[in-house]
Amino acid sequence: MKKILLLVITFSISNVFAEIWKDYEPSERQIQLTVIDVQANYLDNYLVNLKRTWVRSVEVQKELGHIVDYGVYVSDGANSPNVWLTIEYENMAAMEQTKEKYDAVNAVLAERYGDDDEELDMIAKGYEEIRRMVDNQRINQVNFKM
Repeated sequence: MKKILLLVITFSISNVFAEIWKDYEPSERQIQLTVIDVQANYLDNYLVNLKRTWVRSVEVQKELGHIVDYGVYVSDGANSPNVWLTIEYENMAAMEQTKEKYDAVNAVLAERYGDDDEELDMIAKGYEEIRRMVDNQRINQVNFKM
């Protein structure tokens, strides 16, 4: 019994002093997480309009290699918040925005979808009536060393 207790205490003490890079390390990939609260009964409308605005833009960014991936997540209950948007970058340097990246994305969007800026502006302005931005974080995954 004493051996088991000693083993448990030893294991517990050794875990108190965990060290970054020795026991775990943060992934280089960075994720921009945006948390949104969409009003009840507007979620479907929000998602359809999001596809025409934000999703188009991040899809082009992904095609151009500016981002690794993106995601749209929703909860299936009446909980708040209820939408999570993610953009995954290769590393922190890839998060840096430049005029060249901006111009490249806008050129593809204009070629692919034409000049419907007025309609897209109306959609974007309508977001403020049905949603509230709850949080915006830069997060990254932790990789544990075994």
